[in-house]
Formats: sequence, structure tokens, C-alpha cells
Amino acid sequence: MTARRRLAPDDRRAAILAAAGEAFSRRPYADVSMTGIADAAGVSAPLVVFYFGSKRALYLEVLRTAVTSIGDGLRAVPGPPSLDRLHASVRFYAEYARSHRTGFLSYLRGGSETALPEATALVAELRGELAATIAADVVAGLAPRTLDAAGLAALDVAVHGHFGQVDAAVQRWLALPDDRRELVDADTLARLAVAAFAGTLRALLPPG
Repeated sequence: MTARRRLAPDDRRAAILAAAGEAFSRRPYADVSMTGIADAAGVSAPLVVFYFGSKRALYLEVLRTAVTSIGDGLRAVPGPPSLDRLHASVRFYAEYARSHRTGFLSYLRGGSETALPEATALVAELRGELAATIAADVVAGLAPRTLDAAGLAALDVAVHGHFGQVDAAVQRWLALPDDRRELVDADTLARLAVAAFAGTLRALLPPG
């Protein structure tokens, strides 16, 4: 158990959120206890309840914080729709994952917590927004050529499929030993992702 320490209310709340983020990033929601979070944060379990009300509310706050940070960061990527903007977006995503590992992993886990519809809705809403942005970036890379209705429908399927590919690549990157992870930077991950989307473009375009 972490030794208890006197903290200002805002610092205590932040410590609880950090401990919860670590716990939820490593284990499914059902396997995490309020007592374990309290111990890790160096506070009492009743104090965790005082600040957040319930484990469900605490989990959603952890997830909401991560979703907001990722969404705000991606929306701030400058420039018009283009493959260059897609590159910058994936680079931000990977850099966020490295510097906010627990928040990122909680975000990924939140998308599969089917027993918590509020959690899956938070992740799905962000992914829907990002899918539209990525599709716009990819379509811009076609100019002056365009996709017909069937091509746009296929693009939607491809974009959502690529989410899984990018997430799997970033998770593997995070899992590498430090010395190996330093050999592959966020820019490399972004280039790999854009290359995959370029392959999608070739598959969607009619011959000729």
C-alpha cells in the first residue's frame, strides 16, 4: 500500500485519477477495485467515493479525460485535408500514447467495455469524428480524381479497419523494451500508417 500523504484537494483528486488510470489501463473494469485504487493513490476508499461517487463514475472520468485530450490534440493539427495532415495526426497520436501511456491504454480498453455503454459511446463518438477527418485527408490525396458512392463506402470500411491497425502498431511500440522503442520514433509510425492508406487509395481507384 502506498503511504498516505497530505495533499491539497486538487492534488488529491489528481492522484486518485492517476492511480485509477494506471489500474484501468492494465486490467478490465471488472477486475479493478476501489480499494486497490485508493491504496495506490495513498488515500482511503471512502475518500475516493467522496470525490467520484462510484467506480463507474471514476472510470468514465478517466476515459473522458483521455478522449478529450486525444480529440483536442487531433483537432489542433493544422492544415487543410491532405495526406500530410494525416501523417501529422498519426504522429500526434503515437506521441500522445508514449507520453500519456495510461490514458491511451484506458482509451483503447474503453472501446471494448461492452458492459459500460457510456464508455463505448465516448470512444465511438471520437472514432466517428476521426474517421470523417481521415476520410477527408485520404480523399484529398486523390485530387483531382474522385470516388463514386461505392468507393466512398469502401473507404469508410477501410478507414475503420485502419484504426485497428494503427492501434495495434502503437500498442506494440509501447510494449517494446526502451532501447528498441527508441529505434522506432513516432514519425516512423506515421509514415507506416500513411503508406497503408496510400495502398487503400490504389485499391479503391478504378484501373487506368
